[in-house]
Amino acid sequence: MVRNTLWASALAAFLAFPAAAQEDPYDPLKRNVEAFTGMLEQALELDGGLFGLGGERIDSMYLAGHGLVLEVRSNLANARSQLNLVVLNNSLLALRQSDNPFAMLARQARGQAEDEEPSANEDEQNPRLEMLLRARDIDYSDTVNSAIAQAGEYARILRDADGVDNDSFERLRVEIESLRQENRDGVERLRELTEELSASAAEQGERFEQALSELTAEMGQLRERAEEMAEDLREQSESAQAERAERWQQDVASLELGLTAAMCEYGASLRELPANENVTVILNGLGDESSSGGRADLVHTFSKSDLLLCAEGDIDPAALGERSGRYSY
Repeated sequence: MVRNTLWASALAAFLAFPAAAQEDPYDPLKRNVEAFTGMLEQALELDGGLFGLGGERIDSMYLAGHGLVLEVRSNLANARSQLNLVVLNNSLLALRQSDNPFAMLARQARGQAEDEEPSANEDEQNPRLEMLLRARDIDYSDTVNSAIAQAGEYARILRDADGVDNDSFERLRVEIESLRQENRDGVERLRELTEELSASAAEQGERFEQALSELTAEMGQLRERAEEMAEDLREQSESAQAERAERWQQDVASLELGLTAAMCEYGASLRELPANENVTVILNGLGDESSSGGRADLVHTFSKSDLLLCAEGDIDPAALGERSGRYSY
């Protein structure tokens, strides 16, 4: 009975030996790092979402001889992409007469007048041509459409920069769409008048003159309203963007303060990290803007010796942050 017990014990020890021999020498460090990153995520108030599937998290990697590398992915990086919105050209696009439908009609009328022999019809063609040229000159539809498009884009930028709430944005959208419809209506009325001229300029001239004068005033006012709206929304959107950029910078500074405080408080718990190595923390996408417009990362490198000094109270978190060699890359 004793012999059988000894054999069973020997067999159990033999079977357990390969498992113990195969244990990764870095497993203790991995467990240590996992516990540390959990505390760091809580300290930085990162929201990993359900089952850790959210965008905020800390990824870790160990580089022998250098130390631990932690990459912090936060919503601040996502918020930054909204700050890098394309700003539209402030000046309105010039009206190109080649795109003006009434310019085309005027050219056709001028060509017909040149091809025809001088006759009694000349008195009719010249007034018709003159009125078509006037119609061309008061057709601000391209300029108005450009201003309306810019107003719509600035309204979207204003909303994304938290400059207006959803209700205010909806009112802006309705107002912009109303301007767009007024522009379409004005162009259609102008087109109908010019088509009537093809029948007889002499008969339609007086009525056309009056209608053209009215449309000139209406479309001029429409153009002013559209341009004023675009300019006003441009100023509001730029102000809202500037305020949001300032808040973002303050949030990044707050995150850095939280990081150094947490590293000071919990850094000494990295017992498995060799004493001569470092903890490098990469704040993903939070570095300075590069000359090429790309988003750099913000890097802090803490030596383990400094972490221990801070944990023991020999230096404070502010000094720890200063020693971390902060830089953008």
